[in-house]
Formats: sequence, structure tokens, C-alpha cells
Amino acid sequence: MQKTLGVVGAFVVLAVIAWALWYISTAPRSSPPLSKPEPTVTINPDDYPKLQDRLAELVGAADPKAFAKEHGFEQDLQDGKVRIVIEATNPEALEELRWAVEALDGTVETDYENQLQALVPIKALLKLATHPHIEFIRLPVRPKPDTK
Repeated sequence: MQKTLGVVGAFVVLAVIAWALWYISTAPRSSPPLSKPEPTVTINPDDYPKLQDRLAELVGAADPKAFAKEHGFEQDLQDGKVRIVIEATNPEALEELRWAVEALDGTVETDYENQLQALVPIKALLKLATHPHIEFIRLPVRPKPDTK
């Protein structure tokens, strides 16, 4: 008798599993949403005086890679992040600025006196530009060969 109940119980469990697999395989699937290009956002550089104009324009660009290439700083773009130099109001503020960069999913690469070089998400630039201990945010200065 108990053996029969065990066999019947196992059959019921297998039937439920088979039904669940059939239901899952035949259920209509919704297709994943197509990724839309992000709309162009108009950023007024005057609203962010601590942010270099070129960086403010980058935030509003529909295609950041193309924008960076067009303006000669594509080497400073990496996986949706941009390499920047943050000039602090004073050297004592650097530690707090390190925390701010990391809180915005950025990485501090190096520092010198009152400056940090960091790789930060493009979208984080506007938030970072409101930090009270930041004097200015700019692209790194790149040497250019003398063409004379």
C-alpha cells in the first residue's frame, strides 16, 4: 500500500513538473525592449561654471564617441566614461573628492597637489560639477608636436 502511494506521489510530482515545463515553453514571450539612442539633451555651459564647456557639450551629445573624436579627445573616452582633471579648492579637499568620484562610479587614477585625474561616467559630470570643493573640471592637457 505504501509503495503504491509512493509511486502515485512520484507520478503526480512528475506530472506537475511536465506541465510546468510545457506551460513555460508555450507561454508567449515578450521581446526585450529595443535600446533607443538617448535623446540629445541641451546643456547650457553657463549653468555649470565649474565644468569645461567641451565637457558640458559632451554630456548633451547624442553620440559621445563621435563628439569626442570630432573634438580630438577620443583617447579620454573609455566605456562610457571620460578622463578628467579635477582642480580642488585646496589640497585638503582631495580625500573628500576621491570619495565623491568613487560614489559616482568613477576611478581616481592619480593626484598632484590640488588636482585629481579620474575616469568618471559622462552622466556624472553634471553632479560632480556641483561639489563645493571643486574649483574646476577639465579635460587633461595633451602635448602637441611643434609643427614649425
